[in-house]
Amino acid sequence: MKVFVTSDIHGRFDLLDKIVDFIKKREDIELIILCGDITGDHLYRYFFELEDQQYEDYKKIKEMLSGINRKVLFIQGNHDVFSVDKEDTDYLPNCTDEAFKNFIPIEYLNFSMYGTKREGNEEDMQFRLSKLKIDKKSIIISHIAPYKCLDNHIYQGSEAIRKMIKEKRPAYFFCGHVHAEFGFKKLYNTYVFNAACDETTTRGWVVDLENAKHEKVVL
Repeated sequence: MKVFVTSDIHGRFDLLDKIVDFIKKREDIELIILCGDITGDHLYRYFFELEDQQYEDYKKIKEMLSGINRKVLFIQGNHDVFSVDKEDTDYLPNCTDEAFKNFIPIEYLNFSMYGTKREGNEEDMQFRLSKLKIDKKSIIISHIAPYKCLDNHIYQGSEAIRKMIKEKRPAYFFCGHVHAEFGFKKLYNTYVFNAACDETTTRGWVVDLENAKHEKVVL
């Protein structure tokens, strides 16, 4: 299976337009993966206003992606506070399709930002990771990167995630969050891809999950 992975669109529909056009031209790509921070950073006075504005972004993103006739899987990032529709099986935590049983979402954050239930610290992260069934066939979809791996020189990644990769050795780890660290590395036999777009550039990776061949995409 070939997948296209991207992250950190932040509600910029011009970037998403480019992704849609790219995917339509690539019949070999079967699955689109969004590693969080899909909605915009809107100005707001009250928190519910941000939730409502992001929900409108979410619905528009769903509408735009519905026209490409490919499966989509997404998670939420640290900037995403909208409520996902309960019946939305493109949201990886809701996906029960046997074909995607090896895809594991990690939406947890090792810092606090809005006070959501996904936020915490490294101890919280380690406890939550311990509850996931991860093995060498697993394909991890995360927003946060591993510590000291595609997480910038100030190390914005998670030590608990790095420890998990060392112990469990999942096949793939897709992430975003740190816009400046778009790239690929191999960590303890796990293929790690940071797929973050930056403020002006649409970016991602095409990855063949059968053989790990990968193609950098800059649109």
